[in-house]
Amino acid sequence: MMKYVSLIGKPVCVILYIAGIILAAGKKFIPLAALFTMHLTEYFIIGRKTAKQSGISAGRGLANCLAFGFTWWLPVSKAGGADEKE
Repeated sequence: MMKYVSLIGKPVCVILYIAGIILAAGKKFIPLAALFTMHLTEYFIIGRKTAKQSGISAGRGLANCLAFGFTWWLPVSKAGGADEKE
């Protein structure tokens, strides 16, 4: 199940960012700012802890959380981070 969260959720996050950038080009910054703020808040609430527990660097955890939100940290927390380590 967690594999599907990541498999489906990550492309959806990318599409949301692309849509936000397109809207921002039209001077509608609120959707992009809201998405970024939501993911940044999510990092400080749970993403940082998940990265640390899984042995993932803070920078990589931040980048993943900003890009993918819960579709990154939820599967990692369930799997213990084994699939995210390199």
